[in-house]
Amino acid sequence: MPAPTPLPLRQAILRRHQRGQTVLTIAHALGLPPRTVRQLLHRWQLHPDPVLAPAYRHGQRPRTPTAQPLHDHALALRRQHPTWGAGLIRIFLGRHYPSSLLPSERSLQRWFHQAGLGPAPKGRRPATNPARACRPHATWQVDAKELIRLQSGQLVSWLRIVDECSGAVLWTAVFPPREVAEGFCPRGAGPTAAGLRPLGATGHHPGGQWRTVGSAGDWPPDLALWLIGLDMDVHWNDPHRPQQNGVVERSQGTGRRWAEPEQCATVAELQQRLQEMDVIQRETYPSLDGQSRAAAFPGLKHSGRRYSVSWERQHWNHRRVLEHLAGYAVVRRVDKNGDVSLYHRPHYVGCMHRGKTIYVMVDPERVEWVFADQQGRQLRSQPAEELSAERIRSLTVANRR
Repeated sequence: MPAPTPLPLRQAILRRHQRGQTVLTIAHALGLPPRTVRQLLHRWQLHPDPVLAPAYRHGQRPRTPTAQPLHDHALALRRQHPTWGAGLIRIFLGRHYPSSLLPSERSLQRWFHQAGLGPAPKGRRPATNPARACRPHATWQVDAKELIRLQSGQLVSWLRIVDECSGAVLWTAVFPPREVAEGFCPRGAGPTAAGLRPLGATGHHPGGQWRTVGSAGDWPPDLALWLIGLDMDVHWNDPHRPQQNGVVERSQGTGRRWAEPEQCATVAELQQRLQEMDVIQRETYPSLDGQSRAAAFPGLKHSGRRYSVSWERQHWNHRRVLEHLAGYAVVRRVDKNGDVSLYHRPHYVGCMHRGKTIYVMVDPERVEWVFADQQGRQLRSQPAEELSAERIRSLTVANRR
């Protein structure tokens, strides 16, 4: 709201008006908008003894019987969920009062400020990615959030997949921390290939690119090998560069504030909250010109590439994975037993090479590990049993103790 017209200007307006000057003349002489002069003169003409000083209302505006329950419910939601912003609280108000005219986000923020509840914690917006996908399902960003403490004290992690173009959350799954750590390829109940097939009930796959954080120069984890076999590109972002994976990184912070894991007693409760909030973030929360992401990006409904187990059997290509791995030369240091570790399994190179730095490569024709020194001389080769089609497709390439 603009500042009120100063009292000296008001007095000058009245004096000029009493001398018979027009509105335009007064406005031009005093450097005021004609509308301001006209409104002030109209207000004074309504009262025989005009009060020139501003007469703003003091205190809060009285609320109607319809608005008061909305106000009280909004404050109760904010007290119960201090990390929720006005936009999310407005969505839950709409669920409780479907036939009422809801206050705007700005009105809710003003209510929270007047009640001393302050603003919600601000998220840091990462730098934009100039190569960001321009259509839904062209690229999915993948990231894990680890060591989240529940109300019971239990530590959990979750894996999240976000569409890079729209920013819509496509899938979130909660796991014990150990099971989500190694390349998102756990043993047991973690996010196995069966868990990602076919990404819940959506029945589609990106067919474009997966963007995730990896260790440059080392062997791709199990999940990446499976995706490569499906002819999907995997883009490895540099470690400690969250801005390169900015869409999913920002989504992780939003998911944690909305789901409130510290109020969840069990893994199942947190999983249910995340799923509910993901639907709200994708289909309800205003994102672009007041529209939800689902409304602003109709292509989110389906990627156009239908998934099925028979489709995977037909299109998954073991040879494609081996040729991809043939482009690696990974550094390893031979330990005191003459071994090097590959996917958490020891491989014998020879005690005579202990302490040496060597290079490990893949022979795609023989499906073998090839060990060579820094001059390129081959030291040893042995079958790469970890790289069989069965192990890659079941995400059991790495040995997880």
